[in-house]
Amino acid sequence: MHFALREITRFRVPVVIWIVLTVVAAVAGPFGTFEAMGLGGRALYWGSVIAGSIVLNLCAVALADGRVPKERFGVWVGFALLVSGVVHGVNGVVFPTWGGIEDWAYLAGIVGMVTAAVHLVLRAVLPEAEPEKVQSDTFLRRLPIELRAPLVRIEAQDHYLNVVTAKGNTLILMHLGDATAELSGLGIQVHRSHWVAPAAVKTRRREKGRDLLVMADGAEVPVSRSYRAAVQDAGLL
Repeated sequence: MHFALREITRFRVPVVIWIVLTVVAAVAGPFGTFEAMGLGGRALYWGSVIAGSIVLNLCAVALADGRVPKERFGVWVGFALLVSGVVHGVNGVVFPTWGGIEDWAYLAGIVGMVTAAVHLVLRAVLPEAEPEKVQSDTFLRRLPIELRAPLVRIEAQDHYLNVVTAKGNTLILMHLGDATAELSGLGIQVHRSHWVAPAAVKTRRREKGRDLLVMADGAEVPVSRSYRAAVQDAGLL
């Protein structure tokens, strides 16, 4: 329910922002549009400009997601320059008196301020995502869309990982140590080549002195001696 509310809100907020900004811009007629166009023309012009800006904004959000702060800052600076450049070019065609680097710089500043305001609104109205959910989503984005589901287990195979989810399995190029660090707190490493999600452990059994965890996908994952104490502490043995 929390995830569904978040996704519905994430969809509705950009639409509401588009409607509000379009109405305000159409009525106010900034940048000389009040004198140059009628109400219908201003609504069409600003509706198109704002819709394009929101779409590019969402693309920038997807590109910046999961990056370090410096990289995110670079993405948003590029976004502001791109959007202001596009609007500057359109205005140069629509309005004969428009032009000059000063106008572009002015637009870039406005785009930057509006973008910051939109992000503040989104942070205020969207339910906060749990840290574990964010970590899981970061890792799951490495998988094909059709396999993104609760994790079952991960097995190291040379330089690859066989990632098993509730919807199937796939190979990704990644070290197990990096995966376990990315999924810290969401599971446990039970062997130098195996990581498991505790919720996916169905039962355990012992065979020839070895502990085995029976997983939701039917696989039997060995527990090595070096990891046995940690697995016991997790309540899996």
